[in-house]
Amino acid sequence: MTNLTGALIQSIERGERTCEVANLDLLATYERSLRLGTPLNAVVRLLPAPLRRPDGPLHGLAVAVKDIIDIQGVPRGNGNPESMGAAPASADAPLITALREAGADVYATTTLLEYAAGALHPDVAEAMNPYDVTRTAGGSSGGSAALVGVGACDVAIGTDTGGSIRIPAHYCNVVGFKPTYDTFSLAGVTPLSPSLDHVGLIAKDVAVTERVFSALTGQDPFAARTQRLRIGVVNSQLNDPVLKDDVRQSLREAVTLLGEDADIVEIDGGAFDKMRQTFDDIILFEAWQVHGERVQSSPTHYGPDTLRMFLSAATITVEAYESALAERERLLASTDAPYEGVDVILTPAAPFVAPETTPPMDTPDGAIEGQFTSTYNLTGVPAIVIPCGFNSAGLPIGLQLSSPRGTDMALLRDATAVQKILNVEPRRPVLA
Repeated sequence: MTNLTGALIQSIERGERTCEVANLDLLATYERSLRLGTPLNAVVRLLPAPLRRPDGPLHGLAVAVKDIIDIQGVPRGNGNPESMGAAPASADAPLITALREAGADVYATTTLLEYAAGALHPDVAEAMNPYDVTRTAGGSSGGSAALVGVGACDVAIGTDTGGSIRIPAHYCNVVGFKPTYDTFSLAGVTPLSPSLDHVGLIAKDVAVTERVFSALTGQDPFAARTQRLRIGVVNSQLNDPVLKDDVRQSLREAVTLLGEDADIVEIDGGAFDKMRQTFDDIILFEAWQVHGERVQSSPTHYGPDTLRMFLSAATITVEAYESALAERERLLASTDAPYEGVDVILTPAAPFVAPETTPPMDTPDGAIEGQFTSTYNLTGVPAIVIPCGFNSAGLPIGLQLSSPRGTDMALLRDATAVQKILNVEPRRPVLA
């Protein structure tokens, strides 16, 4: 803390920062991140005296960033020990520039699964859960979710290719928002599957999510809804046998409660099931285009679980990939249709509560972990996970809401309404 305090003082003396209360708030965020985030393996590094505009809509808001996005002067670590020791980035990614221009303090980088590919490198500690430190915070944006979930900061940046923001949000009792595809630039972000990759937000509640999203996009928040909310529910997903009993019960209780103040409409989820079947061929083929050359020339760069996944990606043919893309395009109209007549669609976020460790994608649990989230990476619609309860062991459970492409602000407005109706009792993390 002494070095961080000194860096702030020196920055003020150089005229880079104003002498104001916001500096004390930042110091408090550093302290919480060290005290609460470090034991959860959530923090890669703290960034002393971050540069920013002296005013703006996010003035003084401390923002942590997944260590897969370029921050000038900082290596882009990618959850890989070799990359973590690489040369620092020469410039900020556009999203980081936008945060600084909005007055935010980009103050920390957070841990992730290796290359956001669904598995840990054995030499990089896994981010653990604020509600049970023997369990994972999830992936790949687990460090961001853990840091927000433990109360160290109000918002963090993550990336999401098949659920990597929304699944950790479900595990850690926070809000995870994947905007419409290509809302935030992917420049300066390590790709995994470029047609599925999204940058998004993890925050303590929907209000913070909306504030940050509005500041970064220039979109004005919607006024509170005055008409009765219409929620489409995919009962085939709520009854799916992959759901564990505690998750199913929490979701059913949430739907019952929502039905007191909103109209519940049953939705046919068949098109979503068909769309999901294109996911593996697309993500694996595109991941091989990104990583294949290095996998062949330097396989020891990767941890064994990540390497195994990338080697399996080499088996996906161009023909299989192009067929999956064509099927995805063909199905888009049928996945858009269920939104007609409803404001949002409600589905599970993940089949189970936080496990002890993140299951790699090619394991049985890994294969189903993103079953309810990956569809929305394929369709590109905005999707958000918000808390809906806890199981008997005190582990968080979330639900997922989605809406048509480009309706991000409407989704945030309606998520606010759902959050208010559910009124989930707050619980303190074990480290708080």
